[in-house]
Amino acid sequence: MPERQFEDGWLELDGLRIHYTEWGSPTAEPVVLLHGLNVQCHTWDPIAAELADEYHVIAMDMRGHGDSGWSRAGYRVRSMARDVHGLIDALGLGPVNLVGHSAGVRVAIAVAGERPEMVRRLALSDAGPANSASGAVAMRDFIQATTNIRGFRNEDEARQFYLGFHPEWRQDFIDLHVQHQLRRNWAGKLVPKADPDVQWITGSVSLPDVTYLWEMSALLTMPTLLMVGRTSNVLDEQVVDRMLQTMPNSTVRWFDTGHYVPREAPEEFTEVLTKFLAND
Repeated sequence: MPERQFEDGWLELDGLRIHYTEWGSPTAEPVVLLHGLNVQCHTWDPIAAELADEYHVIAMDMRGHGDSGWSRAGYRVRSMARDVHGLIDALGLGPVNLVGHSAGVRVAIAVAGERPEMVRRLALSDAGPANSASGAVAMRDFIQATTNIRGFRNEDEARQFYLGFHPEWRQDFIDLHVQHQLRRNWAGKLVPKADPDVQWITGSVSLPDVTYLWEMSALLTMPTLLMVGRTSNVLDEQVVDRMLQTMPNSTVRWFDTGHYVPREAPEEFTEVLTKFLAND
């Protein structure tokens, strides 16, 4: 695995301070990585390090996550997409290759549908405009459980917690979670960095986003790769088939994983993604 080398960057977007990491040569073709709900940009570190050999990689902390600011206006998909547009414009990146995982998929669909001329290629990892019915319930329950954490005394305690939820992840992704997902509060406890209000993304307040994202999906004229775990509890074949029928230039690659394709099979994920990005 390459040595991780990145620079931290900051932007003021929509009244919020947004953090991102930057990898590789600024003159290389750009790749923007969007993380999932209640995570942060460093969950991409092992993959960003690999991609940085050939690409200029930007991984952003979306609003309410990681070291980016919390939003009193909330976390609608169009607000989060506006932040991505702002980052692309501020850094002069477009057109970009756009990669999203989980909730980052929903943001990526909005970004690419709103401004398709700014997206070269689109890779969507195990999510879509809507989850499967069972997946929506599972994700809501999981996010509530991992957002409303009382706190950990030390990193070992946090590591055991995340291992209990994610025994299928490669070890370095657990370590990155412990290192970057948490902050010390005033009582000296390790608590989540994410705004607790992000959990409402999984509730009924986001139902209007579903219709919008299906509308945006029909506008995705760029090459689009769906990267789906066979045992995912978020997507099922019915939703994937609808995505393939709706997105004009889409294909699917199935992985022998659950929902967390990049963290369960990072080598295969990176190999498939690299081939997709390089395919003229």
